[in-house]
Amino acid sequence: MANVCCESTARDASTLGYRVLMVADANAARRDQDLNATLHTVYRTFGDVRPTTEVLDLLTSGETG
Repeated sequence: MANVCCESTARDASTLGYRVLMVADANAARRDQDLNATLHTVYRTFGDVRPTTEVLDLLTSGETG
């Protein structure tokens, strides 16, 4: 679930110096409010949040931001 495992992993990755990218529409939680809170927290604090289509565009363009 995004608000437990995925958010914890994003926090750990950020602490270890990794660039975090969370795919918004590839995560879920039991309630929409929980998912939205996690996406907001990750975006504001640990990394970037993007939809699948943007992530695929980044991967195919070779852009590293």
